[in-house]
Amino acid sequence: MAEISVCIPTYEFKGEGVKFLSELFDSLKKQTFQDFDIVISDHSKDTEIMNFCRECDYDFEITYIQNPNGRGFQAPNTNCALVNAEGRILKLIYQDDIFVDDKALEKIKNAFDTSECKWLFHGFTHTTDGIETHRDCIPRWTDMMLEGRNLLGSPSCIAMLNESKMYMDENIKLLIDTELYHRMRFEHGIPAFISDVLIANREHDGRMSASGIQYDIQIDHPEGGWLMNRYELEYVTEKHKTFCEGGRKYPDEN
Repeated sequence: MAEISVCIPTYEFKGEGVKFLSELFDSLKKQTFQDFDIVISDHSKDTEIMNFCRECDYDFEITYIQNPNGRGFQAPNTNCALVNAEGRILKLIYQDDIFVDDKALEKIKNAFDTSECKWLFHGFTHTTDGIETHRDCIPRWTDMMLEGRNLLGSPSCIAMLNESKMYMDENIKLLIDTELYHRMRFEHGIPAFISDVLIANREHDGRMSASGIQYDIQIDHPEGGWLMNRYELEYVTEKHKTFCEGGRKYPDEN
């Protein structure tokens, strides 16, 4: 069994799925820590990604799952990859993102080995072409995380112990990351942080956070507001009603 399972939800990406995945694989090939396997949960209707995984020249151990459940929604595909991962440490990353630090997996492993943390976030940057990067970010916890004020980063910025993994709520689409982060903090305490930039989020019109969402409510905050989907906001506040109405404190804050 590999020490780290790299969990990658995939789909066609309008014909660019294999291109994005091959760029991610290229960045994995450069990693100094190579005791990892790859778990792919694929929402594609075609066989392009399956064929690529079977025929590619990378010396990776790949578990490929063709996943028809919840096609078109990020949470079911992500959950499927997590369910099928067996490594001690799980590193989630989406197929259009890439590692930009060759020691990324080594640093993640060291963080778990030298602390008692159950989950962590690392720094991230952004790219449009998979080569040039811009706007480096250091993750931090913020108030109103549950409502979508996310300065931790996308799910590509998280790693967790397999024994501590939790799953995304498949009833929502936009707040799947922050709602998960909220539950994980309740269960495991505040995450550890690696300030180094380890991955790049790809910016393009097809990314899930920009697709098929109706932004119909404005949330105000002293440091800047944001747009949100009214249904999802009502859903998460009702689901976590005790937290929202009871002082908004986590167990590790008591």
